[in-house]
Amino acid sequence: MKHLNFFLSLIILLSVSIESNAQFHLYDSLPDYQNLNVSKLQSAIKSELTAMNDISDSRTTFIKQWYESNHFQFVWIELPVNTNKIDTLLNFISNVEAHGLKPDQLNYSLLCKLRNELKNEKLTYLQLAKLETKISNIYVQYCSGLKYGFINPGIFEAYHKSIQQVDSGFVNSCFEAQNTNLLYFLSRIQPKSKSYLSLQAEKDNYRRFVDSTFRQIPLLKEKETIKLNEKHPILPLIARRLMITGVLRYDPTYRTTYQTFTPKLLHALNVFRIKTGLMIDQEIGNSTINALNMTFAETINKIDVNLERLRWVPLSSPGKKYIRVNVADMTLNAYKNDTVALNMRVCVGRPKNMTPLLQSKIFELVINPTWTVPSSIIIKEIAPIARKDKSYFERNHIRVYLQGVEIDPSTVDWSKVTLNHQPYKMVQDSGSANSLGRIKFNFQNAFSVYLHDTNSKNAFKHHDRAVSHGCVRVEKPLELLNFCFPDLKPEFKTQIEKNELLKDKVRNSIDLKVISKTGKALLKSNPNSMKIKKLELIGTIPIVIDYETCFLNSRGKIQFRDDIYKLDSLLKKQLVGIHQL
Repeated sequence: MKHLNFFLSLIILLSVSIESNAQFHLYDSLPDYQNLNVSKLQSAIKSELTAMNDISDSRTTFIKQWYESNHFQFVWIELPVNTNKIDTLLNFISNVEAHGLKPDQLNYSLLCKLRNELKNEKLTYLQLAKLETKISNIYVQYCSGLKYGFINPGIFEAYHKSIQQVDSGFVNSCFEAQNTNLLYFLSRIQPKSKSYLSLQAEKDNYRRFVDSTFRQIPLLKEKETIKLNEKHPILPLIARRLMITGVLRYDPTYRTTYQTFTPKLLHALNVFRIKTGLMIDQEIGNSTINALNMTFAETINKIDVNLERLRWVPLSSPGKKYIRVNVADMTLNAYKNDTVALNMRVCVGRPKNMTPLLQSKIFELVINPTWTVPSSIIIKEIAPIARKDKSYFERNHIRVYLQGVEIDPSTVDWSKVTLNHQPYKMVQDSGSANSLGRIKFNFQNAFSVYLHDTNSKNAFKHHDRAVSHGCVRVEKPLELLNFCFPDLKPEFKTQIEKNELLKDKVRNSIDLKVISKTGKALLKSNPNSMKIKKLELIGTIPIVIDYETCFLNSRGKIQFRDDIYKLDSLLKKQLVGIHQL
């Protein structure tokens, strides 16, 4: 029986081998280019596409579907031999570095070789089929990459936004354009937003410096800074670095001219700091030195990954009025008709508690919220403190519950609270001491995060504001609340008065003075009616939480920011790993 199975297996292998060899020989002949056997070439294309069954990505699937529905008609091979279409595509691919990729990541050298052999009529039917299918794959990959992005952001843990994806309709439109006006289509597919073009121009600018070398600037001792008018041996190196990019005018005597921290050097340094999001002051510390030490190649990489981010188009537009948080910049911008109506600093999740990147809608505001402490914070942060500090709970207005009953926290042995044993619920009372502050902005998401005020205002003074457990703390909660109210024309006086009264109720509830006449009168006649706990919005306010480390700000200036979550390096690795099969 074993011998029988062996012979059956051998027969099957020989049959497959014979069939494969027969197929190979069928197409392994040079055609008469003046009298091409069309059906033979179409059969070779069909065979080549069939061999791609192990490639299951949607783009390849849509390409195969197009060929099947068009009877495996070839579109890149033109007879008499004409490579104009291929040349047009190769010309665009040769410039793909402007979008953050290298031409050979799209098999540019191989395509050039095959194109030349086609021109010289040296390709067999099998090679013609390979050329046809490979060019189609690269063509659609190039077009879909520029339209939707070369990388699916869903592979990143922090990214939770739904974006547009390549579909059969787009692939069909690629082939239709290939048959009508390829040059126009390839020109039109290039991203043309102001932000995208500005980043490309910035990349061109830095490519001029990429071969420039500068000596790395040594870091200062811990807590050491260089103050204005002080001397220090690293100042000439700082001046040299700023001169390369033209922030500081070139001076051949810089080694002696800039031995002292002069006002002129300070001005140039602050121009650099503004561009990199550093705090403006009259000293030089290690944060500034680290930013200056970034190589020009690293800067270009940062631009490349942000070009890719700009190619990720959300499924739905946030509309004309929305809120946008840039986690990397640690700022919030509120937009009306593409204009920034409100800007503020925010605190975002620290690297181990990343703020999720998402798109949602704010639907309600909670006034004077309580805070139910997450179990992870109880285990990792509060329990260790409570072991040493018995007054912690009273000082922070935190109530402790066990099975729904409030208990005295001093009776608990907090050393026994572990990952496997955490039976307690903690609720912080509302008020000025609450960690969520006085106003909380709720939006739907799967991560229990929200925007909120904070009782720790000093954090907004710092450069590094990645300090939260994932939520976004806002610097100007009352201004943001006002932004969330609907914009009404002057003729809607009744509704405007109602909105102003609602705003006054919020102000009164958070211990601020009321402003409107109606509010003042109501506060005297019925003070209890001027208290409010929750406010449902009339219409939701879209919110986008994004992550951009290089971007065009509202003043039209390119800005660079630290990669606080190390997402740039992950994305760059994916972009470098792109290779057309």
